[in-house]
Amino acid sequence: MRLIVKTATAPSHWASYLINGDASGMNDSEIAACDAWLARAGLGTPVSCADAGFMRWHDAANEMLLAADCQTYLFLVRQPRDARGRLCR
Repeated sequence: MRLIVKTATAPSHWASYLINGDASGMNDSEIAACDAWLARAGLGTPVSCADAGFMRWHDAANEMLLAADCQTYLFLVRQPRDARGRLCR
């Protein structure tokens, strides 16, 4: 299995929930928005994050309409294979 790195930007206050599963400090609508973003992005669970600064347009803008201090989240995802089972580029 080969893993590739994908990145996405989303609000900083989601970091603890995304990386550690700790939703303390988040309300139900924030948790729902974060879960919806993860489902839409299809990237799984991030393994780390780094400061991306304050952003109006981030990758979770469909779920979180307001500008926010953001992180760049790093995901490790399986590299897709073609119909013959070869790794896609």
